[in-house]
Amino acid sequence: MKHIQYLLLLSGLLACNPAEVTTQTDQEGVVTQLPHVWKSSISDGKVRSTGLYHGYIIDNRGVLAMAVRKTARPGLYSDSYLQLKDLETGENIWTWDEFHNQSAGSLHNSIGLYPNMMLVHDGPYDYAINTNSGTTIWKKDNMLHSATPYPAFLDQKFYFTANGPTPASKNRVEDGVFVGDVNTGEISELTVPKYSEEYSVSKPGLPYYVGSLIRIEAFKKDNMDYLVVPHVEMGPNIKYNDNRAYFGLYNITQKKWVYERIPLNYPDEGTSTSLKPIVDGDLVYLTSLNSLACFEVMTGKQVWQRKVTDDYTGFNYMIKVGDKLLINGDNATLYCLNAATGSVLWTQKASIITSDLYQQDGVVYYIYTKYLLAVDINSGKLLWDMPSPDIKWEKRGDSWFAGFVAGIPGKDGKKGKIFASTNYNVYCFEAAK
Repeated sequence: MKHIQYLLLLSGLLACNPAEVTTQTDQEGVVTQLPHVWKSSISDGKVRSTGLYHGYIIDNRGVLAMAVRKTARPGLYSDSYLQLKDLETGENIWTWDEFHNQSAGSLHNSIGLYPNMMLVHDGPYDYAINTNSGTTIWKKDNMLHSATPYPAFLDQKFYFTANGPTPASKNRVEDGVFVGDVNTGEISELTVPKYSEEYSVSKPGLPYYVGSLIRIEAFKKDNMDYLVVPHVEMGPNIKYNDNRAYFGLYNITQKKWVYERIPLNYPDEGTSTSLKPIVDGDLVYLTSLNSLACFEVMTGKQVWQRKVTDDYTGFNYMIKVGDKLLINGDNATLYCLNAATGSVLWTQKASIITSDLYQQDGVVYYIYTKYLLAVDINSGKLLWDMPSPDIKWEKRGDSWFAGFVAGIPGKDGKKGKIFASTNYNVYCFEAAK
């Protein structure tokens, strides 16, 4: 049996010989095919994986991947589990297979890394995993079945949003912020924003909607712990919708609000929920529909606000790289902005079907509707535009790049490595720079 397992593993790692793959470019010099350093399976070959949509390098020795297999459970299609793959070889260091009912959500930016452990926040379920051994330290049902992904991590605490038991018992949607202990999994309610019910209405068959939270961010300043908390509530029915957005700053240490209800959306235009706020020094960046805004984080004073596009669209991920902001629009456009002014420097093709953005050594990498792209951050020039190698080398026309992109920077003048998932494998490539 061990011999058979070894052959299966070897087959998964070496199904195509990297030496047979050559670098190919199009007429513009954009790379369309690269030899891979290694590849490693994340599927039994019967089920397509959608993977993690955010990449995690753990303990500088492994890249985390979501694997899938056909399930025997009645009425269901697949089981999900985690694998930690060796950065140098792609071999599995460990496999973790304890999701509740073998199912997992998107885990979109929902994993916190700590020395020798990680926390996985999967909606109403939380898991602490020993990253050395791949064993479970603890697992909890937090009993908050409306708990969202996108937690904020700070020291040994994690912060997430959910509709608490009190409003839920009254058939109300009135989201609050909850705090959990990484070491024990115990949770408690921290605070609720100051919602206005001015425009709230009761609709037949629906809960009474007061306000909602999705993405928050935690940070430290002057020996105090803080949370940036954007929220959405009902507003007047205006240009795009009947929602309005605000944000506030909560002092975790002192258990009080520093300020609340700073408007995020343009007047008379409606809104969408902000992406996870980016706190950088004295500034914080937040989004609302097709606009991006910068504020003084400790005062809430607006520095600038810009419409990135006139399209009626939202955004799905944002990062800051030096003096630039990169933000991926649902209108199939990646925008690069001057972080000091909000002016658009360049654009590049993107998609609503994408991974998170990953930047390394002056290049941003992301998955764009089945393709792996690399773009030079300074110029906006497209460097890579690669389809899944599985299509050519495994004859899998149903396998695309899907899920995450991650990497490790180069050392001593050598290029780093980029890791990206398809529906059936994780690939390791030499980085563009």
